[in-house]
Amino acid sequence: MKMLQEILVVAIGNLILKIDTNKVGKGAGFSAEQPLACPVDKLIEGVQLVGKHDGEVIELSMCQWMTTRLASASTDGVVCCLLSPLTL
Repeated sequence: MKMLQEILVVAIGNLILKIDTNKVGKGAGFSAEQPLACPVDKLIEGVQLVGKHDGEVIELSMCQWMTTRLASASTDGVVCCLLSPLTL
């Protein structure tokens, strides 16, 4: 049976990360008491750096119908558009 790919895109500081929830932790559950730990200088399997700004990211947007389109904006005044596929 083929598992659906579940992708979460997040902004932390000036970084934009893509998290494949099926790969991170190999199906282990996470909670507020036991959160996912992933240092940004040493990303774990299932977490990928997809963008970086000079300033802190303040806006992040993805089209509901075209998940390969991602836009971000930061305090440095830069707006970036990632048009490449976000799939692994």
